Amino acid sequence: MKPTYEIIQIAGTGVNLIIDAAEKPTHEIIQIIGSIGLKNSHITIKNANSKPTHELIQIAGVYSKNITLDLT
Repeated sequence: MKPTYEIIQIAGTGVNLIIDAAEKPTHEIIQIIGSIGLKNSHITIKNANSKPTHELIQIAGVYSKNITLDLT
């Protein structure tokens, strides 16, 4: 698993990412999404069910058009 600061650097290139919500705290996911949104790329967050609903709403509020939450 890559540290968050490296994922943010990678996201800054404009690449689309898939991350695991179970492996990152919500505030770090939001930081990653910020970098994704600035480049107008896309992020898929798998295992989103590992986060409580209020945190998923918080995550979705940041660049919502650039996020897919995998709730399977």
